[in-house]
Amino acid sequence: MAKRQTEEQVIASLTRWKSKLKRSITMIDKLERQLKRMQRTAPAKPKGELTIIEWGVSGVREIAEPPKVEKAEIDTSIPPFLQRNKVDPVADQIRQEQADLKKKKAAGRIAKMKAKQSGETRKMPLTGKAALAAIRGE
Repeated sequence: MAKRQTEEQVIASLTRWKSKLKRSITMIDKLERQLKRMQRTAPAKPKGELTIIEWGVSGVREIAEPPKVEKAEIDTSIPPFLQRNKVDPVADQIRQEQADLKKKKAAGRIAKMKAKQSGETRKMPLTGKAALAAIRGE
C-alpha cells in the first residue's frame, strides 16, 4: 500500500519538480536557439562530403577535392655557428673553480657538523699558559 503524504510534503514535492521543469525548459530553449543560429549561418552539408574553401582576390570559392601537396625536404642539420661542441678553455676554468669552491664549502660544513657532534663547539676557550702554548704550537 502507498504511503500517505501530508499536504506540506506534496507542496514541497511540487516545488522541487517545478524547479527541475524550469531548468529543463530553459536548457531546451537555449539548445533550440543555438541550433537555429547554426542552421542560419551554414547550410547543412551531407556527411562524408569534403569541402575546402579557397580565399582569393576574386572572392571565395569551394573546391571539391583538396589540392595535392608534395612533401618538401627539410634540412634538419644544425648550422655550424649554432653548434656547441667547441671547447672554451675559459669556461672550463670557471667550471673547475666553481667545483673546487663547492668542495671547500662541503668540507667546511662537514667539519662544523663533526665539531658539534664531538662537543668541540661547547668547550671553553683556552686561558693563561695553555693559551700561550697553543699559540706557540707546543
